Amino acid sequence: MLKTKRKQLILEKISQDNFVTLDDLMCLLDSSESTIRRDLDELEAEGKLHRVHGGAERLPALMSELSNSEKSVKNSHDKQQIAQKAAQLVHDNDVIFLDAGTTTELLIPYLQQANLTVVTNSIHHAARLVDQKIKTIIIGGHVKETTDASIGSVALQQIQQLNFDKAFIGMNGVTEQFLSTPDMEEAVVKSAVIKNATQTYVLADRSKINQVSFVKVSPIDNIGIITQASAGMVLKKIKEKAKVIEV
Repeated sequence: MLKTKRKQLILEKISQDNFVTLDDLMCLLDSSESTIRRDLDELEAEGKLHRVHGGAERLPALMSELSNSEKSVKNSHDKQQIAQKAAQLVHDNDVIFLDAGTTTELLIPYLQQANLTVVTNSIHHAARLVDQKIKTIIIGGHVKETTDASIGSVALQQIQQLNFDKAFIGMNGVTEQFLSTPDMEEAVVKSAVIKNATQTYVLADRSKINQVSFVKVSPIDNIGIITQASAGMVLKKIKEKAKVIEV
């Protein structure tokens, strides 16, 4: 079967079922696993699907976003590894920004550095940091229910007055060109953090790579991206512009 026909059938299957396994595609297309993997890699690089372990899934809608409780059970092992790697980048006497989110939350137990100051826009994060006896500054503003993030003009004004040695932020989409998130107000806050940090690190498990959300936050140039190691074409292209730290 010609490659173009295989790709067409793969996309039709995903459009119908939202998710497809390698085994299903091998039977459907009567092709080898290596051939199917190459087809899926190419389709992902073309932005037409998202690779997951054992298969592929349909791309999410631009404005779709899981709640924190839903995110916390997704790719939890990967997120734990990413958080551990991120903690190694924090030094004594640092002033860091810790974004709201489930992956950034996993970083908190590993923050054992001396004289550390943490600025966060998450009420939940702030409570845990205080319990851990870490000097904590909380950003005010309107609290977004699904992500526990302080957003809006009050949050933005406060962040614009602060500078950070390092910022650790979450992101819904990371492509070879830009970072993106579903919410306009949250995007503005993340963008301000990036501008005011000497170095920003995006904590992104593999499900965020090659995803696009509604609002562009920032180009990936000079951003640090902590994610799983991958031989995929998309991550190779990201490495040409961003500092990728693999776990």
